[in-house]
Amino acid sequence: MPSETAAELLAQAARDYGTPAERAERANQARAQRDRARIRAQEAASTPRGKRP
Repeated sequence: MPSETAAELLAQAARDYGTPAERAERANQARAQRDRARIRAQEAASTPRGKRP
């Protein structure tokens, strides 16, 4: 099994991490998901016995 060089590992890490635009998009998606979860939790808490209509 060939070992990877440090340069190859760094290149793979950069690909996995993404560009600044990709990271910003993922952050926006995470915020939207968080907000949706918060709204669903508030709706569930405000209904009788936690059941949504």
